[in-house]
Amino acid sequence: MRFDDTVTRRLRRGLLDRGMTLATLLAEAMSGRSGVDERRLTALGVGGKPGMTLREKLRWALDRVESRRRLLDARDDAYGRCEVCHADLGELALGEMPWADRCRNHPD
Repeated sequence: MRFDDTVTRRLRRGLLDRGMTLATLLAEAMSGRSGVDERRLTALGVGGKPGMTLREKLRWALDRVESRRRLLDARDDAYGRCEVCHADLGELALGEMPWADRCRNHPD
């Protein structure tokens, strides 16, 4: 286990909060409410693949957060490591962005 229980709880809370934010935005986008646009997603750091709709980007981001949460809950050593090079992202960086799945050398 790479993280003690206190750190794990803090990281999990960050993941749950991020998931709630994304789920709320996705619900707003699906209901047709205004206020969900590219600028808002960019400000939240939501990326996506070229050509994706707002809904697809939100669903994609939510799926990524959920996959990180599952890894953390399973105490899988892959949580907190770059998906490409497997470098440790570090507790400090994860504290700021617990949904991170890539290092600086391998952005999306």
